Amino acid sequence: MEMACSNDSLSKTMSSSRIHQNPFVIVGNGPVGMRVAQELLRRLPDHPLVIYGEEEYEPYNRVRLSTWLAGEVALGDLVQPLRRPFGSSVDLRFGYRVEAINRESRTVTDSSGVTQPYSKLLLATGSEPFRPAITGVQLDGVFCLRDLDDATALMARRVRSRHTVVIGGGLLGLETARAMQRGNTVVTVIEHTDRLLARQLDVTASGLLQEKMRALQLQVVLQAGVAEICGDNNVTGIKLTSGKSLECDTVILATGIRPRIDLARSAQLAFGRGITVSDTMQTSDPDIYAIGECAEHRGDLYGLVAPGFEQAGVAAASIAGQQGNYTGSVAASRLKVLETSVFSMGPMGDEARSSDGRIYTYTNKKEGIYRKIVVRQHRLVGALGIGDWAETVRLQSSIAAGERFYPWQIARFLLSANLWSSQVHGSARRWPDSAIVCQCTGVNKGNIGRAMSQGACSLSQIQVSTGASTVCGSCKPLVLELLGGRQRLTKVAWSKGLIATSTLSLLLAFAILFLPVISYTHSVQASLLPSMQSPVHWDLLWRDGWVKRLTGFTILALFAVGLLISMRKRLPAWLHLGRFDTWRFAHAGLGSLAVLVLVSHTGLRMGHGLNFWLMICVAGLLVVGALSSAVVACEHRLQPGLASTLKRYFVWTHILLFWPVPVLLGWHIFKGYWY
Repeated sequence: MEMACSNDSLSKTMSSSRIHQNPFVIVGNGPVGMRVAQELLRRLPDHPLVIYGEEEYEPYNRVRLSTWLAGEVALGDLVQPLRRPFGSSVDLRFGYRVEAINRESRTVTDSSGVTQPYSKLLLATGSEPFRPAITGVQLDGVFCLRDLDDATALMARRVRSRHTVVIGGGLLGLETARAMQRGNTVVTVIEHTDRLLARQLDVTASGLLQEKMRALQLQVVLQAGVAEICGDNNVTGIKLTSGKSLECDTVILATGIRPRIDLARSAQLAFGRGITVSDTMQTSDPDIYAIGECAEHRGDLYGLVAPGFEQAGVAAASIAGQQGNYTGSVAASRLKVLETSVFSMGPMGDEARSSDGRIYTYTNKKEGIYRKIVVRQHRLVGALGIGDWAETVRLQSSIAAGERFYPWQIARFLLSANLWSSQVHGSARRWPDSAIVCQCTGVNKGNIGRAMSQGACSLSQIQVSTGASTVCGSCKPLVLELLGGRQRLTKVAWSKGLIATSTLSLLLAFAILFLPVISYTHSVQASLLPSMQSPVHWDLLWRDGWVKRLTGFTILALFAVGLLISMRKRLPAWLHLGRFDTWRFAHAGLGSLAVLVLVSHTGLRMGHGLNFWLMICVAGLLVVGALSSAVVACEHRLQPGLASTLKRYFVWTHILLFWPVPVLLGWHIFKGYWY
């Protein structure tokens, strides 16, 4: 009896040991599944790992399938291989579908009949295309775009399609429509709502996007439903709910996605629209986790890759016994639609309400720019942009952190379409380690710093090590800055002219401050005695009242024009005439010309009292302006970050020195006419 008890105890101990050594099993090799695998290997490199994927291909970036279909990237650019630590045990079972989960024995069974034990199971089964119940949806010529096989089939179809209809005006629908247009194929997008990208854009932004589609000769039909896909065996056309018919030979369904929860449902896990998960990404079974598009957290489903990456990090931390809680994601879309950058975050689309906050907008139709922000209780809660916007990474961080905004930032936005000054963007090195650098993949500054300490010293190595800038690429400048490098700067226009005006301004400032004054003629007989006559009558500049007024008002006019030019960057874009580089050189040249006239007006005399301080301010403006121009002209030769720091210092000093000038100049003019 005692021996039996001892054997039972030994059996239980051995069984427990085997369970502990059982691998982590991941079902799904999409971007989110591979991200959780990477996180687990980083935290627990010695624990075995098994990854199942239905497709036989190596893991690839599904987000970029439409760009491959359009011929913009090569197939090799989509591949995202798993980065394995040395000595790790990873079993990649691609081409096998997991058919069942046995929660009691903690095993899964795949399509080949193999039963695999697990210690922890992670479901990253993603989603599948929604196929609406439309008559004719089963006909030959009806496609979806969800995986590489779909993209390959559409690539072959595009060669012989004369008219393709895309049902759905969301992101996937627009990207697919643009990709199918190659080869002179006529493409029509059918959308049942009143605008394109209804979930991300308001009416104005969607209208701008529709204009771009029209310019690309893509046809759009709004507020129209499809009643039937016509044809016997092959597609011959579609019939709209309005009764109108369109002839076509290809139909692509881009009508949304549905979470894949069949496996979880058959295992009797709790589910709603998706697999129900806790803040640690655990399902109703504590040994089973779910992440990505198949997971429902606090009633929310996320159809974007970035929230899935956040969930992957939390799930891996929880499995490793580390602290990790997922509180939800602020959904953000950073897209490239029809060669146009689109950014949307917060309440912007059809879910926006007037109670969300106060709305501010900036529009420049000439350049195709539209920006909108929503502010509630002095905090940014939403942002929308059509066209390139350098601030999108910081906008997303600010909205997520509830950063406070001030009236002058709103004023700057209304004038220049930016919330921060240009000098603020390049300060990633000063960010805390927790600051997110790549919003698409959730990589923060600390992750990049650790990769650098392990030998990553280039952008490509950071991409391989962390995944940063591998989705949309908008964070590449930040990554380059953290690496201590930058993209090579080209020489600014008019650089030689800036050097010339800088040199002239410094010489004039030296003359004003240190050279002796130009003296008057000492004798009234100089005009009578030939021996005392000078070939240049300098006296006219200071003795003749008309000449004195001429030089004085010339200085005033040059200063006024220079001030207007300096405001060029802060004026609405429709007032921007010519290139900024040209106006910058003109500003520097006018400054030098104004001081030349000033020398002729004063004869290098500093004056007394307020006149003395006026000359000091002017000399200071000359020096600082000259140094600022020299930095701009030589920026391509300076060390990274040094030029930005010097420019910021000189520009602010230049502004501070200018403030007293209008008052002192006004007093000088008033005194001259009053007395």
